[in-house]
Amino acid sequence: MGGSRMLEGCIVHGPWGGSFGREWVYMLEGFSFTKKIKISVRYGEVIDSIYFQTWFTTGETRSSSVGGKGNRTDTISIDYPNEYLKSISGTTENYHGSNVVMSVCFTTNQNCYGPFGTSSGTVFSYDGKGGVIVGFHGHADKYLNAIGVYVMPESHAFGPNSKYGDKLMPEVHFIVSKDLVIANGSLILYSSMSRMTMPRDAGPWGACGGKPWDDGIFSAIKSIHVHEGELNAIYAIQFEYLKKDGKSFLSPVHGGKGGCKTQLVNLDDKDEYLTGISGFYGTVKGYNGLEAIASISFHTNKRIHGPYGEDKDCGYNYYSSTASPGKVAGFHGRDNGFLSAIGVHMEYF
Repeated sequence: MGGSRMLEGCIVHGPWGGSFGREWVYMLEGFSFTKKIKISVRYGEVIDSIYFQTWFTTGETRSSSVGGKGNRTDTISIDYPNEYLKSISGTTENYHGSNVVMSVCFTTNQNCYGPFGTSSGTVFSYDGKGGVIVGFHGHADKYLNAIGVYVMPESHAFGPNSKYGDKLMPEVHFIVSKDLVIANGSLILYSSMSRMTMPRDAGPWGACGGKPWDDGIFSAIKSIHVHEGELNAIYAIQFEYLKKDGKSFLSPVHGGKGGCKTQLVNLDDKDEYLTGISGFYGTVKGYNGLEAIASISFHTNKRIHGPYGEDKDCGYNYYSSTASPGKVAGFHGRDNGFLSAIGVHMEYF
């Protein structure tokens, strides 16, 4: 699971997949008013589109669709409040030149629905520990390019003081372009040039296995220590962050031991800030198929620092977080004795 961020009482996970296409958001209404939710997944080789329908105790029905047309449609029906969404998982992969959602699976407190689509590519998941899914977001064009979720802790969603228990969910307002279409409880669509000014997770990219870590959100990144060694992998990484009170915070070392050289990336210039990362990941030589980050470059508003590690070779997989303009506010990833995966917390412009 990637990192998370509290936003208006919600925790944002994802989106997982590519950044091509329009951004979309679908928020559910208050649980006291929600009677039933249907999710229709249209797919062939990939997930072509997803269609949401919400019924309310007032008799009102709302629906929204994102993506294109598919050869097959499967529909799941969830009866609130006895059954509610808890987790999501699936795979993403490059398809005809862009990253798309290949498969998706929805899990409630009672059932598992799916997977729908082709279960190939990079695995993503939100494990649903202690949370209720109250909305979705992502990118879509002719396919479903990316999907993520908004999660509310169960105690907030169903507790006696729940702001969703006694009234409808407040309208969601974003300052975007004239292409914005906004309706409470329904789809919010706008052009790919428009950006929601909210923190989002991107990644992590790399191997699926390993122990997850998450440094959280900070005002700025001051420096990065990249631990390299003789093998074609980044052994470990460590970050120096700037907190809101102006004090520095040094993260734990993420990865393993054995690196013989440490590269310092200094971002202490007040006018320079980190905008994204890119690099390659693949099999570590001599480790029986174990995968890890092989190289990493750090993109700022002024330059590119790196690459650090073994930049490119046959069989490596490329990753990048630099498609959307924004500022990196923190890092998350996985550790398998090397730096097995890495992702960023973004504040998009």
